[in-house]
Amino acid sequence: MLQELFANRTLGCCMIAWISAQIAKCIIDGLRHRGWSLRTMLFGSGGMPSSHTAFVTALAVSAGIREGFDSTAFAVCFVMLFVVMTDAIGVRRETGRQGSAINLLMDWFTQETDPEVESKDLKERMGHSPLEVLVGFLWGVGCAILFAR
Repeated sequence: MLQELFANRTLGCCMIAWISAQIAKCIIDGLRHRGWSLRTMLFGSGGMPSSHTAFVTALAVSAGIREGFDSTAFAVCFVMLFVVMTDAIGVRRETGRQGSAINLLMDWFTQETDPEVESKDLKERMGHSPLEVLVGFLWGVGCAILFAR
């Protein structure tokens, strides 16, 4: 079973897309902020490119290449891709904006009431800009074309 898992070209293609996008994200983030973060590389959300989008795009395109673009497998993967992309741009991005606003309010509130009270910041970087999702999409398509056959 483990041998079959490692021989699955579609799964391998997805993992290559995700890992390479995360590495690119770490490099871009490091250059942009003049510092490197292993945490960003392994677990970071948000940023350029969208590794979630790259992963699911590679899955969909790989399924299309291997099973046919008229297959049920491709249709299921495409629907999942659509959900991931709209979620990254919409809901998750708005959640990050709300986190930022709440953090500002909490900073103000704790300074006004008791400066000794520490507020725990909410995560602000959750979603993606449309450009980050587009680059993740193109990244996933490229990985699928290169590695799915």
